[in-house]
Amino acid sequence: MMEERGGEAAAAAPTTTTTTTGNEVEHTGASNIKVQVSYGSNNFDVFVLPQSTFGDLKREIAKATGLEPEAQNLLFRGKEKDENERLDMAGVKDNAKVIVTENSPTKDKDKDKDKEEEEHEEKEEENVEKVEEEVKEISKGVEAVSLVRKENDEFAEQVGSLEAVVCSGTQVSDKDFLFLTEMLMRQLLKLDGIDAQGEGRIQRKLEVRRVQGLVETLDDLKVKNSNPNPNPNPSSNVPEASATKATQEWEVFE
Repeated sequence: MMEERGGEAAAAAPTTTTTTTGNEVEHTGASNIKVQVSYGSNNFDVFVLPQSTFGDLKREIAKATGLEPEAQNLLFRGKEKDENERLDMAGVKDNAKVIVTENSPTKDKDKDKDKEEEEHEEKEEENVEKVEEEVKEISKGVEAVSLVRKENDEFAEQVGSLEAVVCSGTQVSDKDFLFLTEMLMRQLLKLDGIDAQGEGRIQRKLEVRRVQGLVETLDDLKVKNSNPNPNPNPSSNVPEASATKATQEWEVFE
């Protein structure tokens, strides 16, 4: 009796062993489900356990088509399925339809190449955008420095006029020096506040040196203006000295 029960259990045990006959894969397990497979113009059925994975299904399809599992893509309900996913968990039931597409190495290479080209184009676009932004920033800096330079041109003319007056011997009020010095210091603050890159930074640096030079010129003129004739001409005392000496000589002679 035990032997009879053992035989019945063995007969009822499900199996995934399949054989191909024509366009249909014959099943030998009682609990297998039938999966309708479409591969190009070929349509056939494969019988597998519902607990099988799509990887198992690929291997059964390979027996019927000769297409290696690695070269297969399985589509179920319009979505490509992972080979580790179970059929029953994905909703595959008896008479469900699965589409097989070929995943050739050439196609993969083409996809990888296309992807690389897309990434390269994206990087090129990013670089172009970055350069354009840098050019805009440089242009902004150059323009800002140019505006300050125009103002400095006017102050430079005023310093030149003041220098001409002082050098002519005419004394100038200290207020004129203080005003121009203060205005030039404000120009330095303007230049310091300009966010310049590239050519703009070079132009800003040159303009800072220019303004500093004007301030130094004003300092020199202020000193000269406060002491317009520090060293009187010694030749004016020569006659007096000569006369004194001559008088002394005459006194001695007498």
